[in-house]
Amino acid sequence: MICVYPPAETVFTGNGAAVLMPTAAKIRMVAGGEYSFSLDHPLDPWGKWKYLVREAIVKLPVPKETIPAASIGYDTDVYKTTTRADLREGPSEPTVINYQQWAAGTTYSVGSKVTYLNRNYRCTYFDAASGQVMVPPNNSSWWTEIARWTSGASVISTLNAGTELYLLEDVDSNWYKMTTTYGLTGYIKKSQVAYDRHISPSDLKPRTITEQLFRIKSVNVDKKNANVSVSGVHVSNDLNGVLVKEVNVTDAVPAMAIGKITEAFMENYRGNIATNITDDTYGKYTGEIKRRNGMFCLTDPDTGIVPTFDARFTRDNWDLFIMKKTSTSAVCRIEYGKNADGIQWNVNTNSLVLRVVPVAKAESGEDLYLPENYIDSPYINNYPVTYMEPLNVKGQVGKDDGTGTDTDWTEETLLAEMRSKAQARFSVDKADIPVTNVTVQLERLENTAEYVWMKGLREVVLYDYIEAVDPDIGLDITLTVSEIEFDCIREKIVGIKLSNNIYGERNTVAGYNIVNGALTENKLAGGVKDNIIQDAVSQVLSILD
Repeated sequence: MICVYPPAETVFTGNGAAVLMPTAAKIRMVAGGEYSFSLDHPLDPWGKWKYLVREAIVKLPVPKETIPAASIGYDTDVYKTTTRADLREGPSEPTVINYQQWAAGTTYSVGSKVTYLNRNYRCTYFDAASGQVMVPPNNSSWWTEIARWTSGASVISTLNAGTELYLLEDVDSNWYKMTTTYGLTGYIKKSQVAYDRHISPSDLKPRTITEQLFRIKSVNVDKKNANVSVSGVHVSNDLNGVLVKEVNVTDAVPAMAIGKITEAFMENYRGNIATNITDDTYGKYTGEIKRRNGMFCLTDPDTGIVPTFDARFTRDNWDLFIMKKTSTSAVCRIEYGKNADGIQWNVNTNSLVLRVVPVAKAESGEDLYLPENYIDSPYINNYPVTYMEPLNVKGQVGKDDGTGTDTDWTEETLLAEMRSKAQARFSVDKADIPVTNVTVQLERLENTAEYVWMKGLREVVLYDYIEAVDPDIGLDITLTVSEIEFDCIREKIVGIKLSNNIYGERNTVAGYNIVNGALTENKLAGGVKDNIIQDAVSQVLSILD
Protein backbone atom coordinates (compact mmCIF):
# COMPACT_ATOMS: atom_id res chain seq x y z
CA MET A 1 0.00 0.00 0.00
CA ILE A 2 1.02 3.60 -0.64
CA CYS A 3 0.38 5.62 2.52
CA VAL A 4 0.75 9.26 3.55
CA TYR A 5 1.79 10.48 7.02
CA PRO A 6 1.76 13.92 8.67
CA PRO A 7 5.00 15.94 8.34
CA ALA A 8 6.07 15.42 11.97
CA GLU A 9 5.17 11.71 12.18
CA THR A 10 7.76 9.43 13.80
CA VAL A 11 6.06 6.00 13.57
CA PHE A 12 5.52 4.48 10.14
CA THR A 13 4.34 0.94 10.88
CA GLY A 14 0.64 1.71 10.35
CA ASN A 15 -1.32 3.22 7.48
CA GLY A 16 -0.76 6.79 8.55
CA ALA A 17 -3.26 9.51 7.72
CA ALA A 18 -4.59 7.73 4.63
CA VAL A 19 -4.04 4.86 2.22
CA LEU A 20 -3.69 6.56 -1.16
CA MET A 21 -5.14 5.58 -4.53
CA PRO A 22 -2.71 7.21 -6.99
CA THR A 23 -3.13 6.98 -10.75
CA ALA A 24 0.65 7.24 -11.23
CA ALA A 25 3.67 7.03 -8.94
CA LYS A 26 7.31 6.79 -10.00
CA ILE A 27 10.69 6.91 -8.31
CA ARG A 28 13.98 8.07 -9.83
CA MET A 29 17.18 6.79 -8.23
CA VAL A 30 20.63 8.06 -9.24
CA ALA A 31 23.80 6.42 -7.94
CA GLY A 32 25.31 8.68 -5.29
CA GLY A 33 22.85 11.46 -6.06
CA GLU A 34 19.17 12.13 -6.63
CA TYR A 35 16.49 9.99 -5.01
CA SER A 36 13.10 11.51 -5.84
CA PHE A 37 9.45 10.65 -6.53
CA SER A 38 6.40 12.00 -8.32
CA LEU A 39 2.77 11.01 -7.74
CA ASP A 40 -0.63 11.82 -9.26
CA HIS A 41 -3.79 11.40 -7.22
CA PRO A 42 -7.47 12.15 -8.01
CA LEU A 43 -9.43 14.66 -5.95
CA ASP A 44 -11.29 11.75 -4.40
CA PRO A 45 -14.63 12.19 -2.57
CA TRP A 46 -13.12 10.79 0.67
CA GLY A 47 -10.60 13.63 0.84
CA LYS A 48 -7.47 11.49 0.87
CA TRP A 49 -5.80 13.95 -1.48
CA LYS A 50 -6.03 16.65 1.20
CA TYR A 51 -3.27 14.90 3.16
CA LEU A 52 -0.84 15.46 0.26
CA VAL A 53 0.65 18.64 1.65
CA ARG A 54 4.19 20.00 1.58
CA GLU A 55 6.57 18.19 3.98
CA ALA A 56 4.14 15.28 4.46
CA ILE A 57 5.74 11.83 4.17
CA VAL A 58 4.71 9.20 1.61
CA LYS A 59 5.65 5.54 2.00
CA LEU A 60 6.33 3.92 -1.38
CA PRO A 61 7.46 0.48 -2.60
CA VAL A 62 11.00 0.52 -4.05
CA PRO A 63 13.21 -2.01 -5.88
CA LYS A 64 14.16 -4.78 -3.45
CA GLU A 65 17.71 -4.32 -2.19
CA THR A 66 19.87 -5.84 0.52
CA ILE A 67 22.34 -3.69 2.47
CA PRO A 68 25.31 -5.57 3.98
CA ALA A 69 25.88 -5.18 7.71
CA ALA A 70 28.09 -2.15 8.30
CA SER A 71 29.07 -3.07 11.84
CA ILE A 72 30.65 -5.98 13.67
CA GLY A 73 28.91 -9.34 13.28
CA TYR A 74 29.20 -11.21 16.59
CA ASP A 75 27.64 -11.22 20.05
CA THR A 76 28.49 -8.08 21.94
CA ASP A 77 27.17 -5.41 24.27
CA VAL A 78 25.97 -2.04 23.04
CA TYR A 79 26.79 1.05 25.11
CA LYS A 80 25.84 4.70 24.76
CA THR A 81 27.93 7.70 25.70
CA THR A 82 26.46 9.54 28.68
CA THR A 83 28.28 12.77 27.89
CA ARG A 84 30.39 14.24 25.11
CA ALA A 85 33.41 11.95 25.12
CA ASP A 86 36.71 11.35 23.35
CA LEU A 87 37.45 8.12 21.45
CA ARG A 88 41.25 7.74 21.70
CA GLU A 89 43.96 5.79 19.93
CA GLY A 90 45.01 4.17 23.20
CA PRO A 91 43.84 3.73 26.83
CA SER A 92 45.42 6.94 28.04
CA GLU A 93 44.27 10.52 28.46
CA PRO A 94 46.15 13.63 29.62
CA THR A 95 46.61 14.01 33.37
CA VAL A 96 45.70 17.37 34.89
CA ILE A 97 48.63 19.13 36.57
CA ASN A 98 47.80 21.10 39.71
CA TYR A 99 50.48 23.18 41.39
CA GLN A 100 50.27 25.12 44.68
CA GLN A 101 47.53 27.73 44.49
CA TRP A 102 48.87 31.26 44.02
CA ALA A 103 48.58 33.31 47.22
CA ALA A 104 48.79 37.09 47.60
CA GLY A 105 51.70 38.35 49.64
CA THR A 106 53.84 35.29 48.93
CA THR A 107 57.35 35.76 47.55
CA TYR A 108 58.02 33.56 44.46
CA SER A 109 61.44 33.01 42.94
CA VAL A 110 62.03 32.69 39.20
CA GLY A 111 60.92 29.22 38.05
CA SER A 112 58.20 28.82 40.67
CA LYS A 113 55.00 27.18 39.39
CA VAL A 114 51.52 28.02 40.62
CA THR A 115 47.87 27.38 39.72
CA TYR A 116 45.57 30.38 39.48
CA LEU A 117 41.90 30.32 38.35
CA ASN A 118 42.33 26.78 36.96
CA ARG A 119 45.41 27.70 34.88
CA ASN A 120 49.10 27.01 35.47
CA TYR A 121 51.85 29.66 35.46
CA ARG A 122 55.63 29.82 35.84
CA CYS A 123 57.42 32.81 37.42
CA THR A 124 59.72 34.34 34.78
CA TYR A 125 60.78 37.56 36.54
CA PHE A 126 61.50 38.52 40.19
CA ASP A 127 60.68 41.93 41.66
CA ALA A 128 62.15 42.21 45.15
CA ALA A 129 60.10 45.31 45.89
CA SER A 130 56.73 43.63 45.40
CA GLY A 131 57.72 40.11 46.33
CA GLN A 132 55.79 38.80 43.29
CA VAL A 133 52.41 39.68 44.77
CA MET A 134 50.88 40.64 41.39
CA VAL A 135 48.09 38.33 40.17
CA PRO A 136 49.13 36.16 37.20
CA PRO A 137 49.14 36.93 34.37
CA ASN A 138 50.13 40.59 34.37
CA ASN A 139 51.37 43.31 32.07
CA SER A 140 54.95 43.03 33.32
CA SER A 141 55.01 39.39 32.13
CA TRP A 142 56.16 38.10 35.50
CA TRP A 143 54.07 35.00 34.94
CA THR A 144 53.99 32.79 31.83
CA GLU A 145 51.16 30.32 31.29
CA ILE A 146 52.35 26.72 31.02
CA ALA A 147 50.79 23.36 30.15
CA ARG A 148 47.77 22.28 32.14
CA TRP A 149 47.95 18.62 31.02
CA THR A 150 50.50 15.92 30.40
CA SER A 151 50.37 14.25 26.98
CA GLY A 152 47.96 11.34 26.41
CA ALA A 153 46.77 9.11 23.57
CA SER A 154 45.57 11.10 20.55
CA VAL A 155 41.86 11.73 20.13
CA ILE A 156 40.42 9.92 17.09
CA SER A 157 36.97 11.45 17.38
CA THR A 158 34.88 13.37 19.88
CA LEU A 159 31.48 11.70 20.25
CA ASN A 160 28.24 13.42 21.18
CA ALA A 161 26.20 12.20 24.13
CA GLY A 162 23.97 9.27 23.15
CA THR A 163 26.35 7.84 20.54
CA GLU A 164 26.11 4.04 20.25
CA LEU A 165 29.28 1.97 20.65
CA TYR A 166 29.92 -1.77 20.33
CA LEU A 167 32.11 -3.35 23.00
CA LEU A 168 35.24 -5.07 21.66
CA GLU A 169 37.36 -5.49 24.80
CA ASP A 170 37.18 -4.78 28.53
CA VAL A 171 40.73 -3.38 28.81
CA ASP A 172 41.06 -2.53 32.52
CA SER A 173 39.22 -0.83 35.36
CA ASN A 174 39.13 2.49 33.49
CA TRP A 175 38.95 1.73 29.76
CA TYR A 176 36.91 -0.07 27.10
CA LYS A 177 37.97 -0.77 23.54
CA MET A 178 34.96 -0.04 21.33
CA THR A 179 33.84 0.59 17.77
CA THR A 180 31.26 3.05 16.49
CA THR A 181 28.33 2.15 14.25
CA TYR A 182 30.29 3.63 11.35
CA GLY A 183 33.29 1.39 11.97
CA LEU A 184 35.73 3.62 13.86
CA THR A 185 37.63 1.73 16.59
CA GLY A 186 39.33 3.22 19.65
CA TYR A 187 39.42 3.46 23.45
CA ILE A 188 36.99 5.29 25.72
CA LYS A 189 36.72 5.78 29.49
CA LYS A 190 34.21 3.55 31.26
CA SER A 191 32.88 6.51 33.23
CA GLN A 192 31.67 8.11 29.98
CA VAL A 193 29.47 5.25 28.72
CA ALA A 194 26.51 3.24 30.00
CA TYR A 195 25.29 -0.23 29.06
CA ASP A 196 22.26 -0.18 26.74
CA ARG A 197 21.59 -3.72 25.42
CA HIS A 198 23.10 -6.94 24.08
CA ILE A 199 23.06 -7.87 20.39
CA SER A 200 23.78 -11.11 18.58
CA PRO A 201 24.75 -11.87 14.96
CA SER A 202 21.07 -12.22 14.08
CA ASP A 203 20.56 -8.59 15.08
CA LEU A 204 23.24 -7.49 12.64
CA LYS A 205 22.12 -9.38 9.56
CA PRO A 206 22.04 -7.41 6.32
CA ARG A 207 18.78 -5.50 6.05
CA THR A 208 16.43 -5.92 3.09
CA ILE A 209 14.62 -2.86 1.74
CA THR A 210 11.24 -3.02 0.03
CA GLU A 211 9.64 0.30 1.12
CA GLN A 212 11.01 3.78 1.69
CA LEU A 213 9.80 7.16 2.94
CA PHE A 214 9.71 10.29 0.79
CA ARG A 215 8.99 13.88 1.80
CA ILE A 216 6.67 15.99 -0.38
CA LYS A 217 8.25 19.23 -1.57
CA SER A 218 5.88 20.41 -4.29
CA VAL A 219 2.07 20.25 -4.59
CA ASN A 220 0.04 21.21 -7.65
CA VAL A 221 -3.77 21.00 -7.47
CA ASP A 222 -5.57 20.90 -10.83
CA LYS A 223 -9.30 21.36 -10.04
CA LYS A 224 -10.30 21.37 -13.69
CA ASN A 225 -8.99 17.84 -14.17
CA ALA A 226 -9.72 16.80 -10.55
CA ASN A 227 -6.10 15.83 -9.94
CA VAL A 228 -3.29 16.68 -7.53
CA SER A 229 0.34 16.16 -8.52
CA VAL A 230 3.06 16.02 -5.88
CA SER A 231 6.78 15.47 -6.02
CA GLY A 232 9.56 15.29 -3.48
CA VAL A 233 12.70 13.61 -2.26
CA HIS A 234 13.78 10.71 -0.09
CA VAL A 235 13.72 11.53 3.65
CA SER A 236 17.49 11.11 3.84
CA ASN A 237 17.60 14.53 2.18
CA ASP A 238 16.64 15.95 5.57
CA LEU A 239 20.43 15.90 5.92
CA ASN A 240 20.44 18.89 3.53
CA GLY A 241 19.12 20.91 6.45
CA VAL A 242 21.95 19.98 8.82
CA LEU A 243 24.98 22.25 8.56
CA VAL A 244 28.56 21.30 9.38
CA LYS A 245 29.97 24.27 11.28
CA GLU A 246 33.67 23.68 10.54
CA VAL A 247 35.88 20.61 10.32
CA ASN A 248 39.28 19.75 8.87
CA VAL A 249 39.93 16.15 7.87
CA THR A 250 43.44 15.02 6.96
CA ASP A 251 44.44 11.61 5.55
CA ALA A 252 41.40 9.90 7.07
CA VAL A 253 39.89 6.55 6.16
CA PRO A 254 36.12 6.77 5.46
CA ALA A 255 35.10 5.67 8.95
CA MET A 256 37.19 8.42 10.55
CA ALA A 257 36.11 11.06 8.01
CA ILE A 258 32.44 10.28 8.62
CA GLY A 259 32.97 10.44 12.37
CA LYS A 260 34.63 13.86 12.22
CA ILE A 261 31.94 15.26 9.93
CA THR A 262 29.00 13.98 11.98
CA GLU A 263 30.46 15.27 15.23
CA ALA A 264 30.63 18.73 13.59
CA PHE A 265 26.89 18.76 12.79
CA MET A 266 25.29 21.89 14.23
CA GLU A 267 22.22 19.82 15.16
CA ASN A 268 21.54 16.11 15.46
CA TYR A 269 20.59 14.14 12.35
CA ARG A 270 17.79 11.64 12.83
CA GLY A 271 19.57 8.64 11.29
CA ASN A 272 22.90 6.85 11.46
CA ILE A 273 25.68 7.12 8.89
CA ALA A 274 27.60 3.84 8.61
CA THR A 275 30.37 2.36 6.49
CA ASN A 276 32.21 -0.94 6.12
CA ILE A 277 35.32 0.81 4.75
CA THR A 278 37.46 1.08 7.87
CA ASP A 279 41.01 0.95 6.47
CA ASP A 280 43.01 2.80 3.80
CA THR A 281 42.62 0.15 1.07
CA TYR A 282 40.50 2.62 -0.90
CA GLY A 283 42.69 5.62 -0.11
CA LYS A 284 42.30 8.44 2.40
CA TYR A 285 40.18 11.57 2.58
CA THR A 286 41.43 15.12 3.10
CA GLY A 287 39.12 18.09 3.12
CA GLU A 288 38.27 21.39 4.79
CA ILE A 289 34.54 21.81 5.30
CA LYS A 290 32.86 24.96 6.56
CA ARG A 291 29.15 25.77 6.66
CA ARG A 292 28.18 23.00 4.24
CA ASN A 293 25.23 20.69 4.69
CA GLY A 294 25.69 17.03 5.57
CA MET A 295 24.53 15.64 2.22
CA PHE A 296 27.00 17.88 0.39
CA CYS A 297 29.82 16.47 2.53
CA LEU A 298 28.86 12.92 1.53
CA THR A 299 27.87 13.23 -2.14
CA ASP A 300 29.37 16.36 -3.71
CA PRO A 301 30.97 15.10 -6.99
CA ASP A 302 34.20 17.01 -6.36
CA THR A 303 34.82 16.68 -2.62
CA GLY A 304 32.23 14.25 -1.24
CA ILE A 305 33.23 11.10 0.64
CA VAL A 306 31.18 8.81 -1.63
CA PRO A 307 32.80 9.87 -4.95
CA THR A 308 36.25 10.13 -3.34
CA PHE A 309 36.20 6.44 -2.45
CA ASP A 310 34.07 5.37 -5.43
CA ALA A 311 31.75 3.90 -2.82
CA ARG A 312 28.27 2.43 -2.97
CA PHE A 313 25.80 4.85 -1.38
CA THR A 314 22.54 3.27 -0.22
CA ARG A 315 19.80 4.49 2.08
CA ASP A 316 17.23 2.98 4.40
CA ASN A 317 15.02 5.93 5.27
CA TRP A 318 17.18 8.16 7.50
CA ASP A 319 20.01 5.61 7.83
CA LEU A 320 22.80 6.08 5.27
CA PHE A 321 25.39 3.49 4.21
CA ILE A 322 28.70 4.16 2.45
CA MET A 323 29.82 0.71 1.39
CA LYS A 324 32.49 -1.09 -0.57
CA LYS A 325 31.55 -1.99 -4.11
CA THR A 326 31.49 -5.76 -4.07
CA SER A 327 32.51 -7.62 -7.23
CA THR A 328 29.55 -9.46 -8.70
CA SER A 329 28.97 -11.18 -12.01
CA ALA A 330 27.23 -9.13 -14.66
CA VAL A 331 23.46 -9.40 -14.84
CA CYS A 332 23.49 -9.63 -18.63
CA ARG A 333 25.42 -8.69 -21.77
CA ILE A 334 24.45 -5.89 -24.15
CA GLU A 335 26.02 -5.49 -27.58
CA TYR A 336 25.90 -2.29 -29.58
CA GLY A 337 24.03 -2.68 -32.89
CA LYS A 338 22.19 -5.85 -31.85
CA ASN A 339 19.51 -4.48 -29.56
CA ALA A 340 15.82 -3.84 -29.97
CA ASP A 341 14.14 -0.45 -30.10
CA GLY A 342 14.11 1.17 -26.68
CA ILE A 343 17.87 1.29 -26.12
CA GLN A 344 19.95 4.43 -26.60
CA TRP A 345 23.72 3.91 -26.76
CA ASN A 346 26.04 6.90 -26.40
CA VAL A 347 29.83 6.66 -26.56
CA ASN A 348 31.86 9.83 -25.97
CA THR A 349 35.62 10.06 -26.58
CA ASN A 350 36.01 13.77 -25.73
CA SER A 351 37.96 13.02 -22.55
CA LEU A 352 39.84 9.98 -23.88
CA VAL A 353 43.51 9.66 -22.81
CA LEU A 354 45.78 7.15 -24.55
CA ARG A 355 49.27 8.41 -23.66
CA VAL A 356 50.34 9.92 -20.34
CA VAL A 357 53.45 12.07 -19.95
CA PRO A 358 54.33 12.23 -16.22
CA VAL A 359 56.46 15.16 -15.02
CA ALA A 360 58.18 15.64 -11.65
CA LYS A 361 61.17 17.70 -10.48
CA ALA A 362 64.87 16.89 -10.76
CA GLU A 363 67.23 17.81 -7.92
CA SER A 364 68.12 21.01 -9.80
CA GLY A 365 64.48 22.05 -9.86
CA GLU A 366 64.12 21.43 -13.58
CA ASP A 367 61.37 19.22 -14.98
CA LEU A 368 62.08 15.50 -14.74
CA TYR A 369 60.73 13.21 -17.48
CA LEU A 370 60.84 9.45 -17.89
CA PRO A 371 63.68 8.11 -20.08
CA GLU A 372 60.94 6.67 -22.30
CA ASN A 373 59.01 9.98 -21.99
CA TYR A 374 55.52 8.49 -21.69
CA ILE A 375 53.28 5.54 -20.72
CA ASP A 376 50.83 4.17 -23.31
CA SER A 377 47.40 2.64 -22.90
CA PRO A 378 47.00 -0.96 -24.09
CA TYR A 379 44.19 0.38 -26.32
CA ILE A 380 46.31 2.98 -28.10
CA ASN A 381 46.32 1.07 -31.40
CA ASN A 382 42.51 0.99 -31.49
CA TYR A 383 42.33 4.69 -32.38
CA PRO A 384 43.64 6.76 -35.30
CA VAL A 385 44.71 9.62 -33.03
CA THR A 386 47.04 9.50 -30.01
CA TYR A 387 45.43 11.54 -27.25
CA MET A 388 48.20 12.70 -24.87
CA GLU A 389 47.92 14.08 -21.36
CA PRO A 390 50.57 15.71 -19.11
CA LEU A 391 50.53 14.48 -15.52
CA ASN A 392 52.18 16.46 -12.74
CA VAL A 393 53.61 14.11 -10.12
CA LYS A 394 54.37 15.63 -6.73
CA GLY A 395 58.00 15.00 -5.82
CA GLN A 396 61.56 16.29 -6.25
CA VAL A 397 64.80 14.32 -6.19
CA GLY A 398 66.56 14.92 -2.87
CA LYS A 399 63.38 16.11 -1.12
CA ASP A 400 61.20 14.31 1.45
CA ASP A 401 59.16 11.58 -0.25
CA GLY A 402 56.17 12.16 2.04
CA THR A 403 56.08 8.60 3.43
CA GLY A 404 56.71 9.74 6.99
CA THR A 405 59.88 7.62 7.19
CA ASP A 406 62.45 10.44 6.87
CA THR A 407 63.49 9.22 3.42
CA ASP A 408 64.10 11.40 0.37
CA TRP A 409 63.25 10.82 -3.25
CA THR A 410 66.04 9.35 -5.35
CA GLU A 411 65.87 9.57 -9.11
CA GLU A 412 65.15 5.84 -9.25
CA THR A 413 62.30 5.91 -6.72
CA LEU A 414 60.77 9.07 -8.21
CA LEU A 415 60.81 7.62 -11.74
CA ALA A 416 59.06 4.51 -10.37
CA GLU A 417 56.44 6.76 -8.75
CA MET A 418 55.92 8.60 -12.03
CA ARG A 419 55.36 5.32 -13.90
CA SER A 420 52.95 4.14 -11.20
CA LYS A 421 50.89 7.34 -11.30
CA ALA A 422 50.75 7.22 -15.10
CA GLN A 423 49.66 3.57 -15.12
CA ALA A 424 46.95 4.41 -12.57
CA ARG A 425 45.33 6.76 -15.09
CA PHE A 426 44.52 3.63 -17.09
CA SER A 427 44.14 0.89 -14.47
CA VAL A 428 42.26 2.95 -11.85
CA ASP A 429 40.82 6.03 -13.57
CA LYS A 430 40.04 4.19 -16.83
CA ALA A 431 40.98 7.33 -18.75
CA ASP A 432 41.57 5.20 -21.87
CA ILE A 433 37.98 3.90 -21.92
CA PRO A 434 35.37 6.04 -23.73
CA VAL A 435 32.59 7.39 -21.53
CA THR A 436 29.72 5.05 -22.33
CA ASN A 437 26.09 5.61 -21.35
CA VAL A 438 23.27 3.22 -22.23
CA THR A 439 19.63 4.08 -21.55
CA VAL A 440 17.15 1.19 -21.58
CA GLN A 441 13.41 1.85 -21.68
CA LEU A 442 12.12 -1.54 -20.54
CA GLU A 443 8.50 -0.67 -21.31
CA ARG A 444 9.34 -0.41 -25.01
CA LEU A 445 11.07 -3.78 -24.90
CA GLU A 446 8.12 -5.51 -23.28
CA ASN A 447 6.95 -7.44 -26.36
CA THR A 448 10.15 -7.84 -28.36
CA ALA A 449 11.95 -11.12 -28.86
CA GLU A 450 15.26 -9.46 -28.02
CA TYR A 451 13.95 -8.53 -24.58
CA VAL A 452 13.90 -12.16 -23.40
CA TRP A 453 17.66 -12.31 -22.78
CA MET A 454 17.58 -8.94 -21.01
CA LYS A 455 14.94 -9.86 -18.44
CA GLY A 456 17.61 -9.72 -15.73
CA LEU A 457 17.42 -5.94 -15.96
CA ARG A 458 14.08 -6.14 -14.14
CA GLU A 459 15.92 -7.17 -10.96
CA VAL A 460 18.88 -4.78 -10.93
CA VAL A 461 19.74 -2.29 -8.20
CA LEU A 462 22.05 0.70 -8.32
CA TYR A 463 25.72 -0.19 -8.80
CA ASP A 464 25.02 -3.61 -10.36
CA TYR A 465 27.32 -4.51 -13.25
CA ILE A 466 26.35 -5.05 -16.90
CA GLU A 467 28.72 -6.27 -19.62
CA ALA A 468 28.61 -4.13 -22.76
CA VAL A 469 30.32 -4.82 -26.09
CA ASP A 470 31.14 -2.15 -28.66
CA PRO A 471 32.58 -3.86 -31.77
CA ASP A 472 33.21 -0.49 -33.46
CA ILE A 473 36.14 0.20 -31.16
CA GLY A 474 36.91 -3.39 -30.24
CA LEU A 475 36.17 -3.02 -26.53
CA ASP A 476 34.34 -5.19 -24.06
CA ILE A 477 33.55 -2.99 -21.06
CA THR A 478 31.67 -3.19 -17.79
CA LEU A 479 28.94 -0.66 -17.11
CA THR A 480 27.33 0.20 -13.79
CA VAL A 481 23.64 0.77 -13.17
CA SER A 482 23.68 4.50 -12.51
CA GLU A 483 19.96 5.36 -12.65
CA ILE A 484 16.70 3.50 -12.13
CA GLU A 485 13.11 4.53 -12.87
CA PHE A 486 10.62 2.49 -10.85
CA ASP A 487 6.84 2.30 -11.23
CA CYS A 488 5.51 2.14 -7.65
CA ILE A 489 1.99 1.08 -8.64
CA ARG A 490 3.03 -1.89 -10.77
CA GLU A 491 6.17 -2.38 -8.63
CA LYS A 492 8.50 -2.87 -11.58
CA ILE A 493 11.53 -1.17 -13.08
CA VAL A 494 10.55 0.62 -16.29
CA GLY A 495 13.88 2.20 -17.23
CA ILE A 496 17.55 2.12 -16.35
CA LYS A 497 20.71 3.98 -17.28
CA LEU A 498 24.13 2.33 -17.40
CA SER A 499 27.46 4.14 -17.30
CA ASN A 500 31.16 3.55 -16.79
CA ASN A 501 31.66 7.04 -15.39
CA ILE A 502 29.10 7.52 -12.62
CA TYR A 503 30.76 10.35 -10.70
CA GLY A 504 32.86 11.93 -13.43
CA GLU A 505 29.91 12.77 -15.65
CA ARG A 506 28.03 14.77 -13.01
CA ASN A 507 29.63 18.13 -13.70
CA THR A 508 26.48 20.19 -13.19
CA VAL A 509 25.70 22.30 -10.12
CA ALA A 510 23.39 20.56 -7.65
CA GLY A 511 20.82 22.44 -5.58
CA TYR A 512 22.78 22.03 -2.38
CA ASN A 513 25.71 23.92 -3.95
CA ILE A 514 23.72 27.17 -4.07
CA VAL A 515 22.55 29.09 -1.00
CA ASN A 516 18.91 30.20 -1.29
CA GLY A 517 18.73 33.56 -3.08
CA ALA A 518 22.43 33.56 -3.97
CA LEU A 519 21.93 33.27 -7.75
CA THR A 520 20.01 36.39 -8.80
CA GLU A 521 19.40 37.87 -12.26
CA ASN A 522 21.99 40.62 -11.85
CA LYS A 523 24.68 37.96 -11.30
CA LEU A 524 24.11 36.38 -14.71
CA ALA A 525 26.21 37.46 -17.65
CA GLY A 526 24.47 39.28 -20.48
CA GLY A 527 22.26 36.98 -22.51
CA VAL A 528 22.53 34.07 -20.07
CA LYS A 529 19.00 34.54 -18.73
CA ASP A 530 17.51 34.52 -22.25
CA ASN A 531 19.51 31.41 -23.12
CA ILE A 532 18.30 29.63 -19.99
CA ILE A 533 14.68 30.47 -20.80
CA GLN A 534 15.12 29.43 -24.43
CA ASP A 535 16.71 26.11 -23.39
CA ALA A 536 13.91 25.45 -20.89
CA VAL A 537 11.24 26.14 -23.52
CA SER A 538 13.01 23.85 -25.98
CA GLN A 539 13.11 21.04 -23.43
CA VAL A 540 9.40 21.44 -22.65
CA LEU A 541 8.53 21.38 -26.36
CA SER A 542 10.64 18.25 -26.88
CA ILE A 543 8.78 16.52 -24.05
CA LEU A 544 5.42 17.51 -25.53
CA ASP A 545 6.48 16.13 -28.92
